[in-house]
Amino acid sequence: MPRFAGSYRVLADSPPDMISFEECLVRYWRGNDAILLFYVNPPSVIIGRNQNYWREVAPSCTIPVFRRASGGGAVYHDLGNLNWSMIVPRELHSKEEELCLMAKAISKLGVYTHIGARGEIFVSMRDGETEAKISGTARYFGTHNVLHHGTLLISSNLKTLHACLGGIKVLEDNSIPSVPATPVNLVELKPSLTVCEIISMLSLELAGRDPCEISLSEFWNSRMPHLEIALRDLGVLKGYLASTIDYEDFETFRAHFSSIEWIKDRSPPFSILLSSDNRRIVLKIEGGRVSRILPFEPDDFGAANLAALLQTRFIGLQFDFDTVELIGRVADDEFAW
Repeated sequence: MPRFAGSYRVLADSPPDMISFEECLVRYWRGNDAILLFYVNPPSVIIGRNQNYWREVAPSCTIPVFRRASGGGAVYHDLGNLNWSMIVPRELHSKEEELCLMAKAISKLGVYTHIGARGEIFVSMRDGETEAKISGTARYFGTHNVLHHGTLLISSNLKTLHACLGGIKVLEDNSIPSVPATPVNLVELKPSLTVCEIISMLSLELAGRDPCEISLSEFWNSRMPHLEIALRDLGVLKGYLASTIDYEDFETFRAHFSSIEWIKDRSPPFSILLSSDNRRIVLKIEGGRVSRILPFEPDDFGAANLAALLQTRFIGLQFDFDTVELIGRVADDEFAW
């Protein structure tokens, strides 16, 4: 069971800032104990490392989408969702013990918690018979440390959550799909609780102290040579990180986690079925681009001829939600689909 060397509330301007900060801690932390972090993000969708962007994100979603380094499913963040992170040395890491710690700490808020088979945390509803998901979790293994983090729905906009999650139907896909579950906000059970109060209560329960505050904005917005200024007076982190991480490390991670190549193009290869009348063709997408267009049935010569014509125009096209409509429209207009 980990002990926490420090507890911190991190103020970050955007999800890539926070994902990059976690990445640095996973790579460079050399303490004997774990680190506990709390943070909130502006409205955004965060998909898992091995997920298909277009399968997880709704075509109508208008908020930013990012991909984290850890596995697991897609989640919605806003100012009513609290994120927690544990940076744990690998030799101390235990998924079950850490989940139990967090579930027990959440139960101290006055709710009954239950850990699901996939590492989710559920709470019992007022009727005592039904339960709903309040926290989803994921992990990322580094050489020296494990990132074990999760969400905690407090007063999140569940209408927007449902509107932004759930993408297009795919024919063939090797990604890790999200598993639907009924979500609930803590305020439905404990209306008086606020995000700030919950951060303090969880920090006291888990780390035995109030969290220190870290603002990353001054680091990102200035050309500081080291992290030391951003973490001044924070003792335990400063001693281990300031001398080993320079600005270029953070900037490299931040650029990586903000890139289209990471967010969209990293989606595993997948296929989409296009059909009209009696002709069906398959779009194969790899590396975020249309890689092949084939007839769904090999002996359908009409579809094969159509696919061959479409290939000459669309192979290598950057895939997005409107690509299917575009190819279908061209097929209708130019090739008498």
